[in-house]
Amino acid sequence: MEIEALKPGNVHLFADGHGMSAAQFMTSAEVSSGPLTDPRLPVGQRMLEAVRATRLAVATNTNLGIILLAGPLICAAEMGGDRLQDNLDSLLRALSVQDTKAVFEAIVTAAPGGLGEAANDVRQEPKVHLLDAMREAADRDMIARQYSNCFG
Repeated sequence: MEIEALKPGNVHLFADGHGMSAAQFMTSAEVSSGPLTDPRLPVGQRMLEAVRATRLAVATNTNLGIILLAGPLICAAEMGGDRLQDNLDSLLRALSVQDTKAVFEAIVTAAPGGLGEAANDVRQEPKVHLLDAMREAADRDMIARQYSNCFG
């Protein structure tokens, strides 16, 4: 629905922009949904595979932010119960080293604009838990801020 909204300065059904088209966003949503909802994969791998599918299909970063936000939320929802926030907190705290590596690789693969150098640089082997890396980046990145405050 977001791509259907008229947004001056952004890509939508009525205007391309930033070297991207609405069709690319629609394709990205289609191809990334399978990996993001694959219950056989851990959350980090789901996000990496979703980014890989997007890059293969449209060769640009159209949905990294959505993938990074949706991945943990989908997995937390799959845990059942009636407290999504508690599930999300448990999921984020239980992320493995492999999850952290996969998320770092997903970010590098998506190649977002404005990716600078940082103490916990995603282009290097992770030295800390994903939550610690996100907390370090929270003051300059809105997605990282969501991880650092448990999407609250």
